[in-house]
Amino acid sequence: DMVKINVLIDDQPGDDAVLEHEHGLSFFIETGCSRVLCDMGASEKFISNASRMGIDLSAIDFAFVSHGHADHTGGLPDYLRTFGEKKVYLSEQISKEMYFSSRRGSRRDISTERSVFESHQDRLVLLKESCWITPEFAAVYTDVHEHSQPLGNAYLSKEVYGEESLDDFGHELSLAVLTPKGLVVVSSCSHGGAVNIIKSCCRFTGMPRVYAFVGGLHLVDGEQTTSEVEAFVNEMKTEYPDIKIYTGHCTGELAKQELVNRSLDIRIFKTGDVIEC
Repeated sequence: DMVKINVLIDDQPGDDAVLEHEHGLSFFIETGCSRVLCDMGASEKFISNASRMGIDLSAIDFAFVSHGHADHTGGLPDYLRTFGEKKVYLSEQISKEMYFSSRRGSRRDISTERSVFESHQDRLVLLKESCWITPEFAAVYTDVHEHSQPLGNAYLSKEVYGEESLDDFGHELSLAVLTPKGLVVVSSCSHGGAVNIIKSCCRFTGMPRVYAFVGGLHLVDGEQTTSEVEAFVNEMKTEYPDIKIYTGHCTGELAKQELVNRSLDIRIFKTGDVIEC
């Protein structure tokens, strides 16, 4: 049973010039049993892209939000308004926290639109802990913290009841998909660190074999990129030497080049791509 992941939107334009791109991410995931929408990009653009790609978003079994940043939830209000009754699974913390980025100088609000928690509370499933959504899809909180986390996290903060602190990404969830080949881990931004996230998925599902990892790695370009990529690759080779890695979105262009030049099985995805794993 293959997992097919359609990239509805990514930071980078794809081969189809008609599709729009933006700094954001949205996946449409298909297995033999399920259809899942994972994240909704920064705007409604993922909806028109899905239509152009021949994908019917009204046919999903459920939707999933990886974390509370606006480049993943900006299209959530449009999704809820446009498509019927399907549930959306997300962290309970997103309803209580505000999120900010200071990466490009000024502090920007990158929170999820608050109004959805009032206007669509019947549709939103606010998760306090990891859980199985279907027999093959689990939503997993990161509870392993022994490996590196992205250095770019230093620019990101959260505010709870008026108190601001560095974001600890307690609102970040990944999707673990059970397949006969092993787990396929879908982690949109990997703020918790990809190796920590994969290990958390293995621990929760009880499946030690990991076939593929799909998502952003949040390796932001800067002076530290070469050393950060080197450390990441060494960890991955030690822990999961045979894993297939598909990355895009918040992985910087320099980081992508550095990753591809090293001897891991890494492919770069863009808007409109179809990943089969």
